[in-house]
Amino acid sequence: MQLIFGANGPSGRAFIRTLTNPTDTVAVLRRPSEDSFFSDHHIQTTVADALDADALDKVFAQYRPDSVISFVGGKNEQGIRSDALGNINIIAAAQSANPQARFILITSMGCGEQWDMMSEPFKQALGEAVRAKTEAEIYLKQSSLNWTILRPCGLDNSEDNRHILTDRPDGIPKNYMSRNGLATAVAAVLQDPSSIGKVYTVGAGS
Repeated sequence: MQLIFGANGPSGRAFIRTLTNPTDTVAVLRRPSEDSFFSDHHIQTTVADALDADALDKVFAQYRPDSVISFVGGKNEQGIRSDALGNINIIAAAQSANPQARFILITSMGCGEQWDMMSEPFKQALGEAVRAKTEAEIYLKQSSLNWTILRPCGLDNSEDNRHILTDRPDGIPKNYMSRNGLATAVAAVLQDPSSIGKVYTVGAGS
């Protein structure tokens, strides 16, 4: 069983379009979907806010997933950012339910050791989000989960699904990539045991 968080965002939806066996997947949504996307793709949904630890515990107790993918990020209507607390809650619930579960966390280039390599305009524009995502990365690395972290560069909605992964911290792409490319990268990493315990920057393929 696979749980996807942040499934209702554009990157989460792009990943769902890659699934060949959707019956093994549950999309965890902050609020019920307002369109037919999930039913059209035969994806079961359940509702739980990543900022609500008790709600997450109930979801994990019900489904006991073997793998978890989190695209969670951004702010809610009250301005509370889920990049740190939301992901930390998901990681904690996953570890409690299945300490050896596969966990894929999607963050951003510029997190962690890449922060000092980023430009001042980047830090000014995205610093709050990147620092929060870094908190989640640190928490995940300290867990017992079989984790992989993906740091995409800037994302657009082009149709291209090429991607390239690098585990070199200084391998930061200059150009935007498509969400389809990120979705393909997530799918590839999920099937690759050698990616466990690694942090990858994701860019557009050549």
